[in-house]
Amino acid sequence: MGQWLWTLSGWAYSLLVLLCLLGALLRKREPAQALGWSLAIVFLPVLGPVSFLLIGTRQISPRLARKVRHRSLFEQEKSVERVLAEHGRDVSRAPEESRWGSLGRMLEELGQGPRRVGNHAELYTDGKLAFAAIEAAICAARHHVHIESYIFRDDSLGRRMIGLLCEKARAGVQVRLILDGIGALLGYRLRRELARAGGHAVAFLPRLASPNLRNHRKIVVCDGAVGFFGGLNVGSEYLGRGKTRDRDWADMHMRLAGPSVWDLQWIFVEDWDFCTGEFLEGTDYFAPSEGVGEAAAQVIAGGPDERPNPVRQAFLGAFVRARRRILIATPYVVPDQGLRDVLELAARSGIEVIVVTQHPPPDHQLAFLCTLYYVRELEEAGVKVFGYRPGVMHAKAVAVDGEWAMVGTANLDNRSMFLNFEQMTLFDGAVEAAAVTAAIERLLLDSTRLDAAWLRGRPWLQRVLIQPARLLAPLM
Repeated sequence: MGQWLWTLSGWAYSLLVLLCLLGALLRKREPAQALGWSLAIVFLPVLGPVSFLLIGTRQISPRLARKVRHRSLFEQEKSVERVLAEHGRDVSRAPEESRWGSLGRMLEELGQGPRRVGNHAELYTDGKLAFAAIEAAICAARHHVHIESYIFRDDSLGRRMIGLLCEKARAGVQVRLILDGIGALLGYRLRRELARAGGHAVAFLPRLASPNLRNHRKIVVCDGAVGFFGGLNVGSEYLGRGKTRDRDWADMHMRLAGPSVWDLQWIFVEDWDFCTGEFLEGTDYFAPSEGVGEAAAQVIAGGPDERPNPVRQAFLGAFVRARRRILIATPYVVPDQGLRDVLELAARSGIEVIVVTQHPPPDHQLAFLCTLYYVRELEEAGVKVFGYRPGVMHAKAVAVDGEWAMVGTANLDNRSMFLNFEQMTLFDGAVEAAAVTAAIERLLLDSTRLDAAWLRGRPWLQRVLIQPARLLAPLM
């Protein structure tokens, strides 16, 4: 009996290896990724095939496939423009007066909302001020509060936010909360408390659906009139003190009012429909906008259910349009080959390319090791990379030529470009671009250049681990 079981197990394992190899060859578009996974599957017994099944498949689960079908349905029958027109909202686009207009038009061709005028945007680089503004908007809400967050911690800030949401729900305000199944794993008690108060909380994907394909968006919309987005999750560290050695936490978040809030709301509407099957429609979800400012904004969303990914296309489109200067704030620098080529080409063409990222100790050691590998390559091409010393640098922002800016949730890494669901908002006005540019420049004042000399001075073990760590770059 024992010999028979060993023989059967051997055949079963051989079949598993064969199926994983076929999966690697058929699913991985990049030859290097296909080869890397094939070697791991064959030469790392058990660990290789299991790792591929857990983190290498990027398969479309039945629920995600349903989201893809919903996207097609939304584009055909429930597009935001059609809904807005039915509700009598002005759906006019911003005039394409500059070279940035063509970028906006390209993103619209990919199914994103248009550039809209008449917005007012306010940038926050202080977590306390940002959450004070968010809480004020929630307190003022009369019809609904919609929140989408990757992390929602059961800490002092999380409990305070849930308490406020419960209070609004008991007062008759519709409260809806979308949380990622992994990022908000420990917030189950808070979600149950909200449900008892009459609110609704759902998980974007089940925890075991896939460790990839996470919902990384951070969105708040109140009464369809004011919205918030950016890098802030719900957790006490985002108030300014990091979890890593109690260091400062640097981030960027924005408050948005005006017609582009409709597009921010639409992202939530589609995600809510995906999670619950309930389509939210009606004039109460898309408040009238008389033009509260002069900013032209374009709200975009991207994820593994879209090819090409609009968020990645926005990064590429902005970089190739640069003429003088590119400023990037990102916690992780693990760009794919296309993004690296564009940044290196810009630097070698005389364009100043500056990236601000984390400085040791980082919040994620493995991601930082991958970052150091690509920092070396970018620095050799003339890209200037800086590490923010006072604390964890978590902001996700880009500013180009002082004319164009982008703020949201996407990092300059493979996970944001290919695996996560992200949201970014683009601005091509001088005021907003100047604000984002100034915010990144303030980070630079407290940063150290991560050049060749700095890299040579790293501990020997860290320098040794950089090379093997880069093998996991497709997952970072």
